[in-house]
Amino acid sequence: MTNRAAKYGDGLFETIRVSNRKILFAEAHFERLYNGMQVLQLDTSDFTFADFENILQQTLQVSSDVNLRIRITFFRTGEGLYTPKGHDFDFFVETTPLSSPIFELNKVGLQVGICPQVQLSTDILSNLKTISALPYVLAGLYKQKQGWDDCLLLNHRGDIAESIAANLFVYHNNTLLTPALSEGCIAGIMRKQLIAIALQQGIAVKETSITLFDLRQAEGLFLTNAIQGIQWIQSVADIKKSYYPTIAASLLAQLNQYIL
Repeated sequence: MTNRAAKYGDGLFETIRVSNRKILFAEAHFERLYNGMQVLQLDTSDFTFADFENILQQTLQVSSDVNLRIRITFFRTGEGLYTPKGHDFDFFVETTPLSSPIFELNKVGLQVGICPQVQLSTDILSNLKTISALPYVLAGLYKQKQGWDDCLLLNHRGDIAESIAANLFVYHNNTLLTPALSEGCIAGIMRKQLIAIALQQGIAVKETSITLFDLRQAEGLFLTNAIQGIQWIQSVADIKKSYYPTIAASLLAQLNQYIL
């Protein structure tokens, strides 16, 4: 067996939303993917944005659905053990239909907690969407056992980095706080878009470390990713307060302008 994706998790992936056959944030997805491929030292000399876009367009052509979640996994090919013998890559594509062309805010706020079992590192791989995802798998099992909707993960310093599949935003005093990339979170596509939208709306944004103190002070909490857009959090386990969807709903309305 020479599939390095299965044997070593030697690869990356992107999950991309398609709304009414419009590919959302394709250039941002390519930029993150390309940067990750360079970190993994894959041969990108003949791989361009046009090639990436062509893969997406070919996927759309064979799909009868107009609203899609596309996952593209890129992995190193060839022989070798931990040390690979080559830098070529291949890919495969998976699609899942979506019910709506727009991002929709959850009607009921998420109930989340904090996972104590794993800690995310802060290194050259931290911001990439690699296919080595065991910390998130264990966090998923932990939140399932606790009966939560999602789970916040800590970095090795004990600060909050992100959730299982989304970036975290904290709203307090007309300022959005979000874990800095140096905190070990994925460099989220929607995270990047929301920072830009917030600044356009006159909301200050601070990329920083996030602690339990920040959660206790917050007026609103929400999660972001490229497929769901924004999901608001109603409560965090062991913090005796409720959060409200006001800021999340306002930013989501601006986000949907991109689609409409």
